[in-house]
Amino acid sequence: MLTQEPFDPLKFLESQLMLTVRLDEAGRILLYGMSGLHPRKKGQATWVVRTYEGLLRLQLDATKPELRPSVRKLMAQGKVEIVNGRYRVSLKPGD
Repeated sequence: MLTQEPFDPLKFLESQLMLTVRLDEAGRILLYGMSGLHPRKKGQATWVVRTYEGLLRLQLDATKPELRPSVRKLMAQGKVEIVNGRYRVSLKPGD
């Protein structure tokens, strides 16, 4: 059982840094609104995308933005687990 809420990279980027996050046709993660951020915040956003790229792709792979799953939902579905304090994306064939 978790003792604290797991970090949700998509929620952080959209709620804390006020960015719009999308996947383009080539599957790249795009961040809109970076030009208005302080350089330190830009660095945070870039670090989050690099560090949690697999998890973000899983979250962004929804047909509509309002259907994007939270980290908790992905954990409940068995698609993500926390092992030794790190996220492990565990996709099975067909998922």
